[in-house]
Amino acid sequence: MAQGADIIAIQETWKSSEQIASMHTGDYVLYAQSRIGKGGGVAVLVRKTLRSKRIPLTIPQHDTSLEVVVVQVALDQNRDLIVASAYMRPPPQVTQSFRRLVNCLPASTPLLLCGDFNMHHPQWEPFLETSPSEVAAEFLELCTDAGLTLVNTPGEITYARGTRERSCIDLTWSKHLTVSDWSA
Repeated sequence: MAQGADIIAIQETWKSSEQIASMHTGDYVLYAQSRIGKGGGVAVLVRKTLRSKRIPLTIPQHDTSLEVVVVQVALDQNRDLIVASAYMRPPPQVTQSFRRLVNCLPASTPLLLCGDFNMHHPQWEPFLETSPSEVAAEFLELCTDAGLTLVNTPGEITYARGTRERSCIDLTWSKHLTVSDWSA
């Protein structure tokens, strides 16, 4: 675990419901959504000294493109933070479930949306040599219209396979929140 972290968001846990139920998380409360089939799975871990609760977000069974867990964390008496950990399995799609996630959370509460979105766009991948897909353009427009700000350092690699494949598919978005130190 990230040393000293109060909140940890994880994508692609690769854990089934049974495996999640048997996990020992030490000083953390675990909020998880088990994987659908191969890969996937998401989790948010919150230090036990912080009050937290899961915010239910129902995703229809037919929507297998999005896995998400949403948690509300009390930072102090009058301030909450919503943390969402999301995984969009490839090929990514901007579904009604994702639209609901972005648009139905409390508008004035600070939000941190962390996810493996499996899409490429020059906004976060300036070295991209091809045009962004329509899905990536729609995704960016939806996030921007919802008042989300990209936290990533553009061009910082978040995924590497071998010596040639490098990309920035893991993104962090914020709303009503300043992130001063971001790393993947």
